[in-house]
Amino acid sequence: MKFKNLAVVAALLLGPSLTHAATIFSDNFDSYAPDQLNWVPPGISGWTITGGTVDLHGAGGGYDVLPGNGSYVDLDGSSFASGLFLNNVNLTGGTTYLLSFDLSGSQRGIHTDTVHVNFGSATASYLLNSTDPFSTFTLNFTPGTDGVYSLSYLNAGGDNRGAFLDNVSVSSVPGAVSNVPEPETYTMILAGLAMMGLVARRRKAGTA
Repeated sequence: MKFKNLAVVAALLLGPSLTHAATIFSDNFDSYAPDQLNWVPPGISGWTITGGTVDLHGAGGGYDVLPGNGSYVDLDGSSFASGLFLNNVNLTGGTTYLLSFDLSGSQRGIHTDTVHVNFGSATASYLLNSTDPFSTFTLNFTPGTDGVYSLSYLNAGGDNRGAFLDNVSVSSVPGAVSNVPEPETYTMILAGLAMMGLVARRRKAGTA
């Protein structure tokens, strides 16, 4: 039984450590006043818009085509030029992160919209029918080094109304993280296990 316990100790000391999911960025846009055409996000939000515009609609305003979802972003603003909607996050190299977000169709009933999403070097495009309700999508990215990485959304085309975006978040993915001890650490661990084994054998011999 003692040797089984030693094996458990060795596995805990030498094996990989586990991490828990941690949200490092989140925005559901509910803290901003709705009904803002060609919206300019406050600087504290981190959001920037280039090459065009986005609108902000939702609860509490006069334009809420998806009630019950708070405020949300129209990715094709009222300038007839959809803007690149972008934010930056600090990520740790070697850790996998999950970008989660909700997208819906424009609710106009006349066309489809394609939304291009970038997260670090990961990219994806989503085709949405006009009548599609909000659905959750995800995109994974593992940076090679520590640094600042961008996440962005761009609605293809520009006809004054596009897909809607809500509930954007970035979180670390729980799982094994490489945590390899230095050689000196291995030596100390193995020496300690050997000493524990010797003590266990002596105790057993003393009680025989």
